[in-house]
Amino acid sequence: MNIGDIIIAKKGTATLLGYGKITSHYYYDEERAEYQHCRRIEWIKKGVWNAHNTLRTKTLTDITNDESKIINGVKYAQYLLNIMNENTENHEIEKVIALLHHKPQIILQGPPGTGKTREAKRIAKALLGLGENDTLNNNEQFKLIQFHPSYSYEDFVRGIVAEPNKEGDGIVYTAENKILGEFAKNALNNWHKSHLSTPVLEEEEVFEAFIEHIKEELAQSEDYKYPLTEAIYIFDADDKRFKYKGDNWEAHNKGLNMNYGEIKNIISSGVKDRQGVSKLTTIGALARHHASYFIRIVEKYYEFKNSYKPIVADKIQLKNYVLIIDEINRANLSAVLGELIYALEYRGEAVQSMYSIEGDSSLTLPPNLYIIGTMNTADRSVGHIDYAIRRRFAFVNILPKDLTNELGNNFAKSLFDSVANLFKDNLSPEFKKEDVQLGHSYFITKHTPINIRWEYEIKPILLEYVKDGVLIGQDIEDKINDLKPL
Repeated sequence: MNIGDIIIAKKGTATLLGYGKITSHYYYDEERAEYQHCRRIEWIKKGVWNAHNTLRTKTLTDITNDESKIINGVKYAQYLLNIMNENTENHEIEKVIALLHHKPQIILQGPPGTGKTREAKRIAKALLGLGENDTLNNNEQFKLIQFHPSYSYEDFVRGIVAEPNKEGDGIVYTAENKILGEFAKNALNNWHKSHLSTPVLEEEEVFEAFIEHIKEELAQSEDYKYPLTEAIYIFDADDKRFKYKGDNWEAHNKGLNMNYGEIKNIISSGVKDRQGVSKLTTIGALARHHASYFIRIVEKYYEFKNSYKPIVADKIQLKNYVLIIDEINRANLSAVLGELIYALEYRGEAVQSMYSIEGDSSLTLPPNLYIIGTMNTADRSVGHIDYAIRRRFAFVNILPKDLTNELGNNFAKSLFDSVANLFKDNLSPEFKKEDVQLGHSYFITKHTPINIRWEYEIKPILLEYVKDGVLIGQDIEDKINDLKPL
């Protein structure tokens, strides 16, 4: 061994502990109880890595030029170093996560084929505390959607939906949260609960328990009635309303709606009598007209609340929520986000939506909701992201890279280099190489032969670039056609 040589430390045949560079000549250290024959090492990597039972059993082995063990087309020494250097990717992810803590919405941008969506998922897993092999499927803290040109605010944030009238007369139109609205609501709920120093009984929790209590009372009664007065009673309850009526009513024999949102508005107003309910402007005309029935259900609520004994749970842990928006630049972001453009910059502050749900028009993006967009910089629709949007997002470049060290023979290096040279020698001055050069994923041959990738994926894009004036030169088509995958 000589100064400058690389030492790889291991444990058994399955665990790597790190690697470093020899920085001293041999010396004997008599003060050490054991391992007294020494050299100084400048450690480059320290940690624990799984080497998949590929390590030599001998204590000290020179593997510099070991040709007997080639894995994925990579020499043994390089293979072991690659396992530990994968942490470089993890380091890049750590940098992005640090950026997300500063600005919780970012856009991963780069030319086609650089693995932007894959990288977004890896970042999401890290934020959610998942391992590389864990799945994001069916994880309530994760959503992935793809934008398209016709995507709207009503598709993404909050909108009006039509549903059959339960009374059987026509259609009822109601506002409801869409993907971001519902996801933000769940994240905000976790944010609030996790910041309570001790478990506190929330009004919403009590009200939900009250609804369940009414449903149980209905189920246990012989006539399926929950009385409000001697003549008026609740006969049904769903996820949005109580249904009430009177036996002697000639009109409305199918009952009337007592919406939960209006009951909550009466509770939050602090009104405690019929006269007060009849004057409230935050409830509908029916609720004001039937104030005596509505105040009765509010009184029933307070009776229930005073006797309610919830199960005290452990302190709620703060969770991260991650929304990936693939092809974020394909939609008109200003129109899709609406008032949430402000909410992106001022996390935790409510903004007012054009649509109200149960009388509440507020929307809040909490600090524990992270948004990761991906953007193809070769896409002509990039211009849809205006300056107001751009300054609210941080942009991270995901660029083409040579994966030979990681993939060995499963990466078509020769063709990758040849195609990269086209963007060096024949690129129009109107374009930047980092915006349009084909990414490394096109040259991975682990599952698809390179001749198939070349003929049906790479070559058509290059010829399309020629038509669009991205690649120029009198002989550019000939240069492309002359390229041969090896």
